[in-house]
Amino acid sequence: MKTEKFKKIFEGLDRAYGQYTPGDIKNGKVGGNAITKRGFVSDALWEDHLEGKAPSLGSIPIRDDSTCSWGCIDIDTYPLDYKKVVSNIRKNNLPFVPCRSKSGGAHLFLFTEEPITAEIMRNKLMELAGGLGYGNCEIFPKQVELNTTRGDIGSFLNLPYFDSSNTMRYAFLDDGSAATLDQFFDLYDQYKIKKEDFEKIKIKTKKKTSGFDGPPCLETLMNVGIDEGGRDNVLYHYSVYAKKKWPDDWENKISEFNNKYMNKPLSYRQVDKTVKQHQKTDYKYKCKDQPMCSFCDSAQCRKREFGIGGDFEFGFDSIKKYQTENSIWYITIDGRQVRVRTKTLHKQDLFQETVYDQINIILPDLSRKDWKLKLQEIGNNAEIIEMGDDVSPEGRFDQHLHAYVNDQGKGLTIDEVNYGKAFEEKDKIYFKMEFLLMYLEKQRFKGFDAVRVAARLKERDAKSVVRKVEKKNTRLWEIDNESFKRIESLPLPKEEDLNKEEDLPF
Repeated sequence: MKTEKFKKIFEGLDRAYGQYTPGDIKNGKVGGNAITKRGFVSDALWEDHLEGKAPSLGSIPIRDDSTCSWGCIDIDTYPLDYKKVVSNIRKNNLPFVPCRSKSGGAHLFLFTEEPITAEIMRNKLMELAGGLGYGNCEIFPKQVELNTTRGDIGSFLNLPYFDSSNTMRYAFLDDGSAATLDQFFDLYDQYKIKKEDFEKIKIKTKKKTSGFDGPPCLETLMNVGIDEGGRDNVLYHYSVYAKKKWPDDWENKISEFNNKYMNKPLSYRQVDKTVKQHQKTDYKYKCKDQPMCSFCDSAQCRKREFGIGGDFEFGFDSIKKYQTENSIWYITIDGRQVRVRTKTLHKQDLFQETVYDQINIILPDLSRKDWKLKLQEIGNNAEIIEMGDDVSPEGRFDQHLHAYVNDQGKGLTIDEVNYGKAFEEKDKIYFKMEFLLMYLEKQRFKGFDAVRVAARLKERDAKSVVRKVEKKNTRLWEIDNESFKRIESLPLPKEEDLNKEEDLPF
């Protein structure tokens, strides 16, 4: 019963899921191994998660129809004052169910009674995250649509209540104490949102800023007030807006902003310095600097008349690299996945063209230096997925070698190697390179040239030898036959096993 309810709450994409195995603690955060698996999310996986059988389960919120029934703001801050987080969301009457994450941060879950589009969920969570000061946090779902014909899968989030009876991934009651699994179900029932009420969720505001046409981060900061420590950055940011909004009176607007919205206004000298700085150059918004990044809502910012507009630098999120000699990358940009090869990724103009072709987004030009930094960032943040041997060139060569040795019939004498056959003698197999290369060409295997074939044979402990073939010294390749053996017959079951009842799959 509990498993069924938990599954119903967190079910998402049913053809893939995540698994997490914990590791060492680094910088206060629990490390570990997180992998995405393709396959049906069985009831056993949900049961094992609640019972504490590792690895724990991760669910992908977005479904094949691009809808979801839950989303999450992932607060990755350490140490975190949980009571302050709970107090803040309740003070704003926000229907979040906050949970402690596996790494000691917080997951703010938002649940809906019926599925809504992933794009609506993501945009709302970005708005709320920015309003709460968590604008630089990860948002789930990370994707707003999936290309199902291409086999795309979304990003998973580790679920709460692993080992539910003794868990550290619990929900918080309104007083900040830990909730049992049953109490979590009560919180879910209390705070889940009807579809028609979803857009009504808003952050409470103290000051009137309706109709503000600049970056949302500024609007939020104007509402909450700007403390010491971030005042210079905020004034710089506001100066970019003021110069766009009031080109003939922007200097006065900066002084008004400083006196009205700073909790402690900056001195005249500091304001004058900022004004003179902007008189010389038209600067861009400082979106990545604090405190703006904590209150960022990029989706809204791009829509506003004096928002970030074409200067917006898209973040590359949820990066997966399927590792082969010709690797495939899946990169999420603005909630949409792009599929590219490594060669395409390294050429900025070709990558921009591919992105526009697949998801209709125009990426801004970066300098050569900045693009190299972006590539390094992509590589550092990528989830590396090793592909099986059967898809690597080495694995496919080994399969062809196995077929060459076995499927043509072995020679009865060593002389038959001159006619393209392999010959077996004393646990060794002999063959001529020229005929193996002809076989590979016939099979249209173009992964290796002759030198690479020889190198792979040596990796498999094969060696070049000289044997008498048709009375002549002939260069052959010799390899142990152990890996080429096939099962001649299946073992017979024991008589007592025949009388046992078989577990039927229904």
